[in-house]
Amino acid sequence: MGVACLAGWLLLFSILAVPVARADLFSFDLKDERELGEKFNALIRARMPLIEDTEVNDYVKGVVDRLIGVKAPMSFPITVSVINDNAVNAFAGPAGYVFVFTGLILNMEHESEMAGVLAHELGHVSQRHIAKRVGEMKALSIGQLVGVLAGVVLGQTTGNRDLGAAVAMGSQAASAQAYLKYSRDDEREADQVGMNALIAAGYPPQGLVGAFEILRKLRWMQGGGTIPTYLSTHPGLEERINYLKDRINKMPANIRDRKDNDAAFKRAQMLVRARYTDPKNAVSYFRKLGDKATCLDKLGLAVALSRSLEDVAQARSAFEAALACGGNDPLVLRESGRYFLKVRDFARAKSLLEAALRANPKDIDANYEYGRMLAQEGNYKAAAAYLEQVRLRVPENAEIRATYGQILGQAGDVFHAYLNLTYAAIYENNPRQVKFQLEKAKAAAKSDDDRRELAKLEETLKRRSEFWKTKSF
Repeated sequence: MGVACLAGWLLLFSILAVPVARADLFSFDLKDERELGEKFNALIRARMPLIEDTEVNDYVKGVVDRLIGVKAPMSFPITVSVINDNAVNAFAGPAGYVFVFTGLILNMEHESEMAGVLAHELGHVSQRHIAKRVGEMKALSIGQLVGVLAGVVLGQTTGNRDLGAAVAMGSQAASAQAYLKYSRDDEREADQVGMNALIAAGYPPQGLVGAFEILRKLRWMQGGGTIPTYLSTHPGLEERINYLKDRINKMPANIRDRKDNDAAFKRAQMLVRARYTDPKNAVSYFRKLGDKATCLDKLGLAVALSRSLEDVAQARSAFEAALACGGNDPLVLRESGRYFLKVRDFARAKSLLEAALRANPKDIDANYEYGRMLAQEGNYKAAAAYLEQVRLRVPENAEIRATYGQILGQAGDVFHAYLNLTYAAIYENNPRQVKFQLEKAKAAAKSDDDRRELAKLEETLKRRSEFWKTKSF
């Protein structure tokens, strides 16, 4: 389903597999898998736009953790990331790197449906459906293998063959795609294992069927495109929907009649739509709700309006409405504070952001915006302290690194300013800026500690630049 040749292949060394079995079968140990996973993660991050939002990321991670929690212990910690792409999909990479597309969040109607897609993919992993095909490729180096994997997966999960071809490395990609096809029996088994996980995690079993039905509908509406390749090419979807419904009908009533709890799902869905889709389309969506708009929908309209310079006055009015409706919600407080900081109403921004932090001190975005606000007031040392906490939680975000670097420079910490500006350039995949900022950082380094930090930076640069399209240093 979901991601043709997806999690099972990408986790071909299986985050759920027994390490000894993996080593014997693939001649790959945990160290090799960790290296492959890190390289895979670096490549995906170098080529795909990721969302770093507390509300969205923590929510998606919670769903994955809930499913993982009913399975065998992991060989690696699970790292969950959200890709800003309209593909209705998700995939899991080697060594526990899991990626979920925003298109999956936006196109599902219930959390159980999104969880159903993830449970199915993890079913391919736990059943090791791709293991028998790996022998043909085990002679590839890790560098070759990571490019083949990423190319095939991005091509199939996004429906964008050009993207997959651009990422794939070497002629092995074409032959790899032929290996990475699940049989109908594989799909049926993953359906069953995924259904078991969905039920064990406490979800309504209808979630998997609902996801299938939405994907089938989207296939006909869009003619393929960003729909998983499997649904466009593999027969038997109707049969699978029917046998899953049959199984559900035979379940005990207390499982069959479970209700969806979508409160957290709707919050994440609203924020993705308002902040990360086309703002005009988002504004149109929320306005069409009319009297049916909830407090969260009112916030969504305000956020979407705030992204356009043409709608500043309307955005202010919309945020006032959102605050009047749900002013105790930390998400409403955070987003409103962000808006008033943007329009330089510092007193209002400070009040709202402080309230947001009292309600949710761990909110990365609230800490980030509050740090920026302190910098606007000229309190650079206090601002740097907030940004340091944000940097520790989200170390690979270019915008956060750049802001932190600028604030450190204003606070007089020249070496760490250039260090973080170099990291920002690395995470932006900007070789020219990397070279410029790195030279400044080297010139500003004075102590052994500075030089050790530079060595770590250069190791990060080596890992990330390996997958840049071009290099200029």
